[in-house]
Amino acid sequence: MIRGQTYLKNSAKIMGGNPLLKLIAVDWFKVDKATDKIALHPKSLAQSDAGKNLPFILVINLEIPAKPNYSLVLYYAAERPVRKDSLLEKFADGTDQFRDARFKLIPSIVEGYWMVKRAVGTKACLLGKAVTCKYFRQDNFLEDQDRELPIGSKQSYI
Repeated sequence: MIRGQTYLKNSAKIMGGNPLLKLIAVDWFKVDKATDKIALHPKSLAQSDAGKNLPFILVINLEIPAKPNYSLVLYYAAERPVRKDSLLEKFADGTDQFRDARFKLIPSIVEGYWMVKRAVGTKACLLGKAVTCKYFRQDNFLEDQDRELPIGSKQSYI
């Protein structure tokens, strides 16, 4: 559900249309230290022949602070070129401030223990307000690197 045109008046939400981006791959890395620009790594999907042929890829690198560090990397792809003057184009080519004010994480546990679902919740969070986000734009991709994800006792950030 997304906010409808009259949301500010009546809080009405409507069904969203088809998604602009489709999840096409997920990587889980164990790394010694935080890794910038993971999309430039030679084995990254963004650097593969298939990735280079996609019109646009949004790479989300969620870094989990631990010893060792882990990175959950999500690759979302557009099937067709991003429309000029669309919100996605403004997000991809916009400023970090613009992105931070709009990029939300909405947690959802589809299957799992009740206690885990309850702990995670479903409240949306503007990532740029909760953690440090770094963005890296190249020809056909935008990488969002989120550091210091709040886990455990740090969940109070969100």
